[in-house]
Amino acid sequence: MFERFTDQARRTVVLASDAARAHHHDYLGTEHILFGLIRERDGAAARSLESFGVSAAVLDGRLTTGHGEQARSGHIPFTRHAKRILEQSLRETSLLGHERIGTEQILLALIDDRESTGARLLRDVLPVDFEQLRQHILRQVTEHRLTAELGLGPTHLTNLRWTDAEHALCVAAAAEAGQPLDAWMRDRILDAARPGAGTE
Repeated sequence: MFERFTDQARRTVVLASDAARAHHHDYLGTEHILFGLIRERDGAAARSLESFGVSAAVLDGRLTTGHGEQARSGHIPFTRHAKRILEQSLRETSLLGHERIGTEQILLALIDDRESTGARLLRDVLPVDFEQLRQHILRQVTEHRLTAELGLGPTHLTNLRWTDAEHALCVAAAAEAGQPLDAWMRDRILDAARPGAGTE
């Protein structure tokens, strides 16, 4: 599975291990994965979280620090929940029609496992509910992929901004058509752009 991770997703796991060691924990849990996501500043997950005011500084004060010996220097084992989130990120990737697992898919998997420590920690500091966060992440992913596939520069991103209600309508339409959202949107945009579109 790790061979399908993007560079940002791999760095997230490394940063999660660093967070576990820094807090003298001898396990790598979902709370550490959350820290890794927010500290991997080049990842889509960090950008989404920061847009809602969630930062490493906000989270750090809520994570307990272990006592006693320094955490082991070698491999730190994943908890059951952490393993499940990383496995679920592969499913999120498939649902989006992507080839590689990015930080956004890991974050989507984390907020789906609502009983995990990481999800509870995030829920305490997030000003919106998880469904709103999920819709925000999916919208950002779709906008990014559309601009890449259509060859649009970053300055064109504002032309693809959606409200949550608009995004929900598109999600429903794409599901009815049996297509991933980004593929459905790309088809609609290209259909509208072709000569003669909208005329009899």
